[in-house]
Amino acid sequence: MSEASWRSSQSCVELRGLTVSYGSTIALRQVELTLYDGVTGLFGPNGAGKSTLLRVLSGLLRPSGGSALLFGEEIRSSNESIRRKIGYVSHDSGLYARLSVVENLTLFANLYGVTAVRVDEVLDQLDMNEWRSTQVGALSAGLKRRVAVARAVLHEPDVLLLDEPYANLDDDASERVSATILSWRAPGRVAVIATHGAKRVKAFADSGIIIQRGNVISYRRRTSTGYEVAT
Repeated sequence: MSEASWRSSQSCVELRGLTVSYGSTIALRQVELTLYDGVTGLFGPNGAGKSTLLRVLSGLLRPSGGSALLFGEEIRSSNESIRRKIGYVSHDSGLYARLSVVENLTLFANLYGVTAVRVDEVLDQLDMNEWRSTQVGALSAGLKRRVAVARAVLHEPDVLLLDEPYANLDDDASERVSATILSWRAPGRVAVIATHGAKRVKAFADSGIIIQRGNVISYRRRTSTGYEVAT
């Protein structure tokens, strides 16, 4: 799909005055954003609020103030229809260490009504067939990361939230992850990727956010002529 066809236009996520505080510490401060379909890179130093924002979008963290809407519905962990639309990779892999790679993915496939064919497809996309029968607990950190990404895209969610998906990956594995994200991308779907690897994500992202100390200091969207400040 050409870049010209990926000038995002559909509003998917709306954040209005979103605030998250832990006691006297403010992790997110009055965030105002409208995110559109396509891939959004989320950039900033450690402690900037990137992971906190993804946890709010996943429904795992309730904001202290303001609102977060996904396709017009408030994001809540109790909202099953919303949760099924989300694929999320946190710093924790979210996998079962004593199960093999394929057993983990098959378990999640059954929860989402996904076929075994789809399990094989994501294993192939991420070049994980060699380790399909290996217990997850025996995998390296980088291999666990790839399985976590496979789990997130398995049910082809409308919302993909990835927290440092390139952590501990070499260049070849990173390219596999990027290709998997691009294969997932489609009109009406939105991804938010928090990463220190800004250059890698910027190569295909439709928009980019820079966050520092809980404040959004820049939000730009790709147009036919380059990146422009988002409104």
